[in-house]
Amino acid sequence: MIALLTTYFLVFYILIPGILFRFLTSWFVPLKLFERTRTQEATFSVAVAFLPFAMALFGVWYLPVIKHYPFAVVEGTFSERRQDYHRIASLLTSSDASRLLVSNPSSAPSSANAANWQALNRVLRRQARFLFWYFVAIAIEAWVFGTSARKYGDWQSKAARYRLRLWLMRTFVLPNISEWHLLLTDFNWPRREEIFVSVDILMSNGYLYQGRVADYFVDSAGKLTGILLEHVSRFDRQAYLDAKSNSKSENAIASSDFWKNIPSRHFYIGEGSIANLNVRFVPKDETLISLAENILDEKRTRAYDVVVGSQDDPGYPRYPGYTNPQEPDLYS
Repeated sequence: MIALLTTYFLVFYILIPGILFRFLTSWFVPLKLFERTRTQEATFSVAVAFLPFAMALFGVWYLPVIKHYPFAVVEGTFSERRQDYHRIASLLTSSDASRLLVSNPSSAPSSANAANWQALNRVLRRQARFLFWYFVAIAIEAWVFGTSARKYGDWQSKAARYRLRLWLMRTFVLPNISEWHLLLTDFNWPRREEIFVSVDILMSNGYLYQGRVADYFVDSAGKLTGILLEHVSRFDRQAYLDAKSNSKSENAIASSDFWKNIPSRHFYIGEGSIANLNVRFVPKDETLISLAENILDEKRTRAYDVVVGSQDDPGYPRYPGYTNPQEPDLYS
């Protein structure tokens, strides 16, 4: 019975809170993954559960609603509650607990056995009530942890105003978040700014790829296993070297002319083939400008001016869909 009680406390008071905390925070930010030993797992769970445990204990002792619900039971006086736990302790330490629960006139009075059952019922209800609010407090802690982590970029943009919050984040929150999430997402940037995470990946075979990070993957040890890219281009290094060797002037060869778009919505690169990784955080406006420049360069269109006119001006197109065939369409 002692072993059963120990297992109960280990599972419900230590292991489940740690699992629940990691599961709920994963909805907001991915936690750092690594293969923990049993001691490390228990230490993490104890650290996570300390504050929720204290909150739940205070609530079931002093707060009116939490003190009685759910699993309401007639509490009685403090001495009566202590007597209930004395009875349960006697059951757990007894070599034959059934003798104290089963009505048998030859072994124990039936009234004592009935009192043992009543004490067991009250203790189980109290434990269920405490665990309910304990897990609720764990969920609240996970929610606070996750929402605070998501606001880190906003707070960092106003460092002078949120010094205390940033110190708490950098001390207690960031060390527990996956480093790949910090590196390959816009986590460090304010949410109001649309930031694209762009990477340049040099492959072990010498190919160079460039694209926007759509997703990334890690194993159970937290090691990067691959990156999923979108809007991918590959640098034609051999053609660039050939053109450079055949050119009389090195300045006449632009490396940007040798980036070739890959006609694929997504492009996956495994970790085993990555020799070097360069990460850039590009604002959306800068990305659109660069894309427009590339389109104009590829079409070899001549330079032109954009003029904002009125329908009252002479020469303004009088019918929908009018375009000058001598000039490119800006919106195509």
